[in-house]
Amino acid sequence: MTESDALLEPLDGYNKVYKSLHLKHTEELFDSLAGKGRVDVAANKKTVTDYKHKIAHIERVKKAISKSKALRLFLIILSVILGVAGAILLISSINGGIPLWSGILAISLAVALIVLFIILIVRKINPKIKQNEEIRQTLQEEADKLLKEAWAQMAGLNALYDWNIPQSLVTKTVPLIEMDDNFDEERFAYLYENYGFSKNDDSTRSTQFCQSGAILGNPFVVLKDLKQSWTRQLYTGAITIHWTTTVRTKDGSKTVHHTQVLTASVSKPKPVYNTETYLVYGNDAAPNLTFSRTPSGATGMDEKQLKKHISSKSKKLDKKARKAVSAGENYTRMGNDEFEALFGGTDRDNEVEYRMLFTPLAQKSLLKLIKTPEPYGDDFTIKKIKKLNYIRTRHAQGFDYEVDPVNFVNYDFEEARKNFININTTYFKSLYFDLAPLMSIPLYQQHKAREFIYGKEYPSNVSCYEHESIANSFKKELLKPAGSATPSILKTELVGKDGDADSVLITAYAFRGERRVTYIPRFGGDGCTHIVPVFWIEYIPIEQRTQMAVRKKESSRFEFNLNSAKPEFADVLKSYSQKRACLYERGVFAMLTEARRTAEAMKSIDSLYAEAAAATEIDTDAEDIADIIMAEAVMRDRSNVPDTDADALLNDETAATVEVEADGDDVAETDGN
Repeated sequence: MTESDALLEPLDGYNKVYKSLHLKHTEELFDSLAGKGRVDVAANKKTVTDYKHKIAHIERVKKAISKSKALRLFLIILSVILGVAGAILLISSINGGIPLWSGILAISLAVALIVLFIILIVRKINPKIKQNEEIRQTLQEEADKLLKEAWAQMAGLNALYDWNIPQSLVTKTVPLIEMDDNFDEERFAYLYENYGFSKNDDSTRSTQFCQSGAILGNPFVVLKDLKQSWTRQLYTGAITIHWTTTVRTKDGSKTVHHTQVLTASVSKPKPVYNTETYLVYGNDAAPNLTFSRTPSGATGMDEKQLKKHISSKSKKLDKKARKAVSAGENYTRMGNDEFEALFGGTDRDNEVEYRMLFTPLAQKSLLKLIKTPEPYGDDFTIKKIKKLNYIRTRHAQGFDYEVDPVNFVNYDFEEARKNFININTTYFKSLYFDLAPLMSIPLYQQHKAREFIYGKEYPSNVSCYEHESIANSFKKELLKPAGSATPSILKTELVGKDGDADSVLITAYAFRGERRVTYIPRFGGDGCTHIVPVFWIEYIPIEQRTQMAVRKKESSRFEFNLNSAKPEFADVLKSYSQKRACLYERGVFAMLTEARRTAEAMKSIDSLYAEAAAATEIDTDAEDIADIIMAEAVMRDRSNVPDTDADALLNDETAATVEVEADGDDVAETDGN
């Protein structure tokens, strides 16, 4: 199967060619890195085995300590019970409740057992606990030493992991797929000017990660966005009321006590956050066509179920086609009922161009993707708007395309190899099947990208998407507004271009939570109206601005780690950055700076940022390299979890509360008994 054939039938291409080829390339790369890193595999295996044996021994000793402590506690509790029981029996015998000899015997036995228990605790159990604690401490010290040795043995390999590993493997396996180091301004300008791809101006979205590339020169970019939207949260309050009534009985009258719980609720807006990963692909083929499709649900159906599904869908499409003719709309049924029913695209606005894209070969390939459960089945959504194609797959939502090299770092060679292979093969599979719906269309592969003149002057060095992506890599507490109770949506604005560096303003948009109370009247069973307080949270917008310097830099993860560990580097950071924060990833260096000092800061950093040789060739002790690796990425954080929870204010009696009158629009129908 040739490469062109494999790409035109991507499912077969993956199963018959690329899956095994990519595994081979991944294993070869790991073995090559291990060789360059001079890992003594046998020695590491022995060290790790010894370390794991020590850890297992420690766990056994911990269990023995726990059992001894549990026995000691049991004997203490039993002693107290015996003492109390003996004393009670003695007092009872003195008072004549039982024979005196019984009380004396009981207290004597209790005292004897208590003394025995004390002797056991003091002479047996406590020394055993102390001895095991000493053994545990000695074993822990030995285990820590072995772990440190294992990290030192793996230091050379751990230092060689870099940001471009997954991308380089993709291109090696499928040369027609180019992968960029970063989403620079030239690639963005190409998408913007030729295909109409817009800037990331949406204030409710922040680009957490971007990866650009091209297939036969046709550009694409994988984006992961953090999105903020609104929902309604129901807050409920309750009070308990009491009253009495008098009822007549045959004996006269009696008082009856009544209790009722009155509840009320209010619905208030609350910001919610979620991430979305999707791919944008530009191609000049069918430039006037717009359509969309969503997963059909047919994956995994047996033949009978599939036939029934297609028949039902086809009848609906026939009806739609008849209506379109009578209404003068632009929809004509294709001859392939199975494709029409399972692929969709019935909202297309250009029948000619739609048929140009979806030739019999394209239909065949796409149907195979849709009906075959493995590896992902029909999990893809397509939205084509003129020259841009937006692909969203379910499987991509659960995979992080950033692949921080720290994910490869390990003290155990065997685990490192397994993890390296798993991450890189999953990366390839996920990206390949993001692209598979596009690769199934022959016209897209036949259509060479339009000539684009690179090298002209651009307003920035790095794209606006990359600005946001690198901003989102910094630890969130460095950028979040004070008092925020939600994640931050980071938006960036180009302040200016200072040579090969961009001066960028980051604005973090978040919300603080304020405790509020609404009083709602409720009619009780006592015939009176009562006021039910409902506490809720008002989310108030807040923001914080931070200056950032960004530049493309030919470097490596290990070079950055070595240089940032220098005391002189820390001094420069202290001079130009209040937050003393910088990071490097995917060929981009960034630093949180003082305002308008970008060029000066970059010049000072460059004077210290020496190129490092390969990790195995530098004059650095393996343990020192291991320490540098373990200390890396202290400024990087892709998570976006708030440090505080605004809802906790609801239970905080010390929190200030602003009283608000009941709003009929927000009050829910909630009245309880």
